[in-house]
Amino acid sequence: MANTDPRSPHTIGEIASGLAGDVQDLVRGELALARAEFDQKIHVLVTAAIAAVGGALVAFAGLVVLLEGGAALLAKWIPTWAALLIVGLVIVLVGGLIARSAIAKLSLKNIKPERTIANVQHDAHIVKEHI
Repeated sequence: MANTDPRSPHTIGEIASGLAGDVQDLVRGELALARAEFDQKIHVLVTAAIAAVGGALVAFAGLVVLLEGGAALLAKWIPTWAALLIVGLVIVLVGGLIARSAIAKLSLKNIKPERTIANVQHDAHIVKEHI
């Protein structure tokens, strides 16, 4: 028979049941936070991947156009081969820098759910204090 008197202490079963419910709510909340944080980090990775591809395409288009135009201009003062080499080197460097910065954002370290880990550690600390 359940204890219905609000002034009397709770039974061990009621306390255990309440604790189990609280733990379930805590776990559900942490899982929801982890899912949301993971989704956010995946979005950043996808955006970085798109930027890397975009940077590579821009570098390629720039390489074609500038090699032709710049080399033609430089060829008026220096040998054609030297003009092509200078213009090509500059464009490849620009494209490489764009791609490198995007690739740096693609690290798996960026998807670590840091807030979730901190919350779980905090929750574990609180549970240890109350046991």
